[in-house]
Amino acid sequence: MMSSSRSAGSTSGVNKANNGPSRTCYCGVIAPLKISTSEKNPGRRYFGCRYWPDEVEDCGYFEWYDGEVSPWYKELLFEVMAKKKKTTGQGKGNPHHGEISLMNLVRIVIGLLVILVAMVGILMWMVYME
Repeated sequence: MMSSSRSAGSTSGVNKANNGPSRTCYCGVIAPLKISTSEKNPGRRYFGCRYWPDEVEDCGYFEWYDGEVSPWYKELLFEVMAKKKKTTGQGKGNPHHGEISLMNLVRIVIGLLVILVAMVGILMWMVYME
C-alpha cells in the first residue's frame, strides 16, 4: 500500500542507477528513496526532496513508498536503533538524523559481499595449498 502527501505533479519511473523505483520531485531532480528512523514510522521507506532539510532549496516533495509497519516490528526497530545510537553516538545533532539513505545500505551490502568473496578465496587457496 502506498500513500502520499504533497506529491501532486510528481512522476514515477525506474531509477537507472539501481533499476529500482524512482520519483521526480518538484525541483525536477530524482527524489532519493530513504528509510525513516522516526518513532512514528521506523523502517518505512519514502521518497523525499533531495534538498531536505535545507529550507531554501527543499521543494516539500514527500511520498511514502511502503505501507505502515506492524506494532511488533516497530518495537523491534526501536530496540535496534537504540542499540545503534549507543554504539555509534548518533543523535539529533546529526543533520541527517532520522534517515538512512538507500545508497548507504547498498554500500554496506557490497562491502559485505566483497568480504565474503575474499574469505571464499582464502579458503580455496588454503585447500589448494594442502
